[in-house]
Amino acid sequence: MTLVHAALLLTSLVGFMALALAMPKHSQHVLRRPLPSARRHLLRLLGWLLLAAALALGMAQWRFGVGLVTWLGWLTIAGVALVFHLSWWAGQSEIPSARARKRQRDNAETGAAVTAVPGHAPMARTMLASLVLLLPLGGFAWQLLHVAEKPLLREDAIHGQIGPWAFSLAEKDRKPPQVVALDVPLKEFVIRFCEGCERDIRMAYLKVREPRSLRAAGNAFEGQGTEKTAEIPVPRSATRDDGLWLTVEANNGEVYHQRFDIQRLSPALAGFIREGT
Repeated sequence: MTLVHAALLLTSLVGFMALALAMPKHSQHVLRRPLPSARRHLLRLLGWLLLAAALALGMAQWRFGVGLVTWLGWLTIAGVALVFHLSWWAGQSEIPSARARKRQRDNAETGAAVTAVPGHAPMARTMLASLVLLLPLGGFAWQLLHVAEKPLLREDAIHGQIGPWAFSLAEKDRKPPQVVALDVPLKEFVIRFCEGCERDIRMAYLKVREPRSLRAAGNAFEGQGTEKTAEIPVPRSATRDDGLWLTVEANNGEVYHQRFDIQRLSPALAGFIREGT
């Protein structure tokens, strides 16, 4: 997860650097010379390709919505960091060398015209302002690195098909079941069916052990939107061989069942059952 964020930031930063060097003004400041037209075109192409690659990486990891927002966030951080660095680099190019400063001192002693020497105080103020402006972006980056990943986008989510409908299923968190009142352990799971599939589905259920009838199919998945949640009780006598059973009832009355290995779907639940037996 952290490696993906780092890759997004690095790819965006290098892409912006390539686009900046493709501009004569910035290449003059950084390289002390303008680049040939062919190299500038190549850098411009490379920059856009890297930014597009960063966007594709974000969408591959978090799909369109979250991926696009994450990409824009790291794009902003990379862009602001590069802008301040280019400003600092341009300021450095204006600071005269030690030999030039000595020449100016000699001219002052002989009464010759003296050219003002840019000091380091403006540069220090620029760096301080840069740090202050980067603080909010640093907070945004910290939030991105610590935000909880959506369950159905994690690598441990199961993507399959039951009857005619494709689905994604995962435990809501990777923690063991929570023991609540009456000493009942409860565990939450999240499911999402394919787009447009829900209009053909009356209800979906999940439980430990194979259901003997539709009335005993377990707890129903409920909630607003495409992602629905079910909180199921875990019998104290359950074993890992019982499996987790998904039951889907169609609007036309057809019923489909599918078994999942507990260890595969929820290692935390499997560990909880193992400790209890």
